[in-house]
Amino acid sequence: GAQHVIDVLRGSANERVRRWGHDRLSTHGIGLELDAQGWRSVLRQLVARGLLALDPGGYGGLRLTDAALPVLRGEEELRLRRDVLTRAKTGGGADRKRRGARLALTAAAGDLADDPHEPATLALFERLRARRRELAEEQGVPPYVIFHDKTLAAMASRRPVTDEMFLSISGVGERKLERYGETFMALIRDESAVAEALEAE
Repeated sequence: GAQHVIDVLRGSANERVRRWGHDRLSTHGIGLELDAQGWRSVLRQLVARGLLALDPGGYGGLRLTDAALPVLRGEEELRLRRDVLTRAKTGGGADRKRRGARLALTAAAGDLADDPHEPATLALFERLRARRRELAEEQGVPPYVIFHDKTLAAMASRRPVTDEMFLSISGVGERKLERYGETFMALIRDESAVAEALEAE
């Protein structure tokens, strides 16, 4: 599972790592620059970008997707944020975009400073917004026509995975449930499953 990957990267010599001989891998201990929480952030970002996927076989395993191959071959550069909650000191466009996403979530859903799940909530909010943007471009309409930020923020916070739960979100009606429900709930289910796998063990 994800925790085992993190243990190997951080050079753990626990019983499971030794049993599988993973303490003899060339990658054992190469990730000491990040703590376990930092590596969980990395794994979440890789999942969000479609480079990693939850193994459908179960047991919380993760597998590389075909989209990861160009990165592994060195054909594509991969840039990851250090921490989803870090306030960047520079004014780069990507940093402004992330700060904007957090501000949008805060404005839409209220102050989440006391929410222990804020990093995961923000990551899901960003994925929901990205999917909304894709749909808006496909349909040639402004993103808010599909869902307002406030509605997406409620989805990210409450994580509806059934029709009944989805309909309970302000801004969702029968028509939008029928048209968009499954695509957004699929994202929520996927993100929730990954979060559970990363926090397991």
